[in-house]
Amino acid sequence: MKIAALVLAAGAGSRFGGRKQLALLDGRALVQHALQPLLPRFEHHLFCVVGAYADEVRPKVEGYARVIEHPDWSQGLGTSIAKGVRAIADDDYDGVLITLADLASLDTGHYRQLVERFNGQCIVASHYAGKTAVPALFPKALFAQLMRLEGDRGARNLLRDNADRVVTLPMPAASQDIDTPEDLLVLAKGPWR
Repeated sequence: MKIAALVLAAGAGSRFGGRKQLALLDGRALVQHALQPLLPRFEHHLFCVVGAYADEVRPKVEGYARVIEHPDWSQGLGTSIAKGVRAIADDDYDGVLITLADLASLDTGHYRQLVERFNGQCIVASHYAGKTAVPALFPKALFAQLMRLEGDRGARNLLRDNADRVVTLPMPAASQDIDTPEDLLVLAKGPWR
């Protein structure tokens, strides 16, 4: 099956104090840590949505993924998903794996497990901290709904509304997202590394 991976890196990082995508972890930008584990499976099918700080983030993304510019990034995460899926929708993908630039604790194995459970019809979503969320792999049949997302709720409602076709994968490492500078320090020292 032909699957694209879409990393969302368009937000302003307000809780972080700005420029979260560019925060350094082991000498590399956080967005690069999010992209690196996807390369083995998605090398030519890896995309990254940039918006806030696009001129600074783009050089960190190029060489890893194809850049999708989202000038209306401030309208929320849902619009970033919609923009990204719209950009790949005509390329005959069977599915799209959606993940976030602040999930730097995930490795290639995490993403491989999502892909292995995907049959082209179901949604394969991560389960952590009592919720079902991204990283998640959505089938082509849901692209139209993904392209209509708005606001800052992301794909949460889509996962809820399609609960009967969601296959969940326990992924406790995904609970270690980076929202604040303190979170980055915890990740740098923590057991997820």
